[in-house]
Amino acid sequence: MNDNPIVDPKKFISYLRESGYLKFDRAPNTIIVVFLESLMNQCKEIYALSKVEGFDAGELYLMADDSDLGIYYCRGIGAPVAVINLEELIAFGVKNFIVLGTAGALSRKLSIADVVLCDSAIRDEGTSKHYLEEGLISYPDTVWHSDIRRWLGKLIPLMREGRTWTTDAPYRETEQKVKSLQQEGVLCVEMETSALFAVADFHKVSIASVFVISDSLADLTWKPGFFSNEVMEKLIWLMKNLIEFSKDVRVRT
Repeated sequence: MNDNPIVDPKKFISYLRESGYLKFDRAPNTIIVVFLESLMNQCKEIYALSKVEGFDAGELYLMADDSDLGIYYCRGIGAPVAVINLEELIAFGVKNFIVLGTAGALSRKLSIADVVLCDSAIRDEGTSKHYLEEGLISYPDTVWHSDIRRWLGKLIPLMREGRTWTTDAPYRETEQKVKSLQQEGVLCVEMETSALFAVADFHKVSIASVFVISDSLADLTWKPGFFSNEVMEKLIWLMKNLIEFSKDVRVRT
């Protein structure tokens, strides 16, 4: 039986173009994906951005001085929403993705506003199985991840690198589960990464994920810090440096 999808993202992009919704033809080579509207709004104030009309699941902005680099605001949270956006961006023609998000700390060594570079993700969500049938872990692109590690490592000598737990059920992050994951050395928890890694692997595009710790479950009590100035300042700082990284790596290659 033919395993090709009936609802094909490439056909959907073509439909958007034919219907007059998507009028921009050339996709940027690299996109930084964000999930926080507040971060996207800050970026609009800091950078000269040009919006690409036609994406309903999110908002794509190109750097005014570099149309080969964009920032994409993904509306909503969770693996299914994130994957719909990623599929459409891949179909549009984007080749490299950096996901800049937030995560909850599981490790007691992590504090609010610390940075984690994700080297693997536990697939405890329901979306990735439609792309990768086997395995409990998904991974970023090795070369892309290593390039970002070298870049950020010079700026953040104490940056942590490790595994995340991706779950669909944030209100079922139980004491038993957290204790078990702590014993395995898992650093943090969020809701999209394992599925995004799986989709990128399926389509053979590059992806890597960087988190800022926004809350903590490490002591088996919830300590939120989502709205702290520290978290937003670190996200903006990372955005600036990931933009510089994206430009630098393109020049070198």
